[in-house]
Amino acid sequence: MAFYRKKRRKVGPSKNEKKVGRAQIAEDNERAAGTISSRYPHVKALRVKVSIATPQGVVLETSEETYGPNDPLVLEADCPGSCGSGAYDFAALIAEPLERRDERGAAQVICVEPSYSGAAGAQCGCIAKVEFTAEVAKS
Repeated sequence: MAFYRKKRRKVGPSKNEKKVGRAQIAEDNERAAGTISSRYPHVKALRVKVSIATPQGVVLETSEETYGPNDPLVLEADCPGSCGSGAYDFAALIAEPLERRDERGAAQVICVEPSYSGAAGAQCGCIAKVEFTAEVAKS
């Protein structure tokens, strides 16, 4: 007769339940952010260009997207640098110029997460630059 142990039942959510939970949280965040037209009724379209570079100037990632008035105002990106966990929220950077009805604007953010490149106490330091152009309705 072979000896075997009973399979121990896992306590807590499964991998799939965690995945579904993360998707639900992301969906809730989009709904909470509102659409571009609900927050800025004068904006018909928004073109956003994002460039993320290392502190030495090496470009890691660039993207350019156009958002319509019914798109959710969620403009986030993960840091592709050596930190592994940094994130940027560009909606907060774009909000103030759009409220002033500026048609163009630019800002930059530096990642302050700890770097895992080997240096003790070093920050990631990746620089994210965001530039936007808004198509404003004539009033």
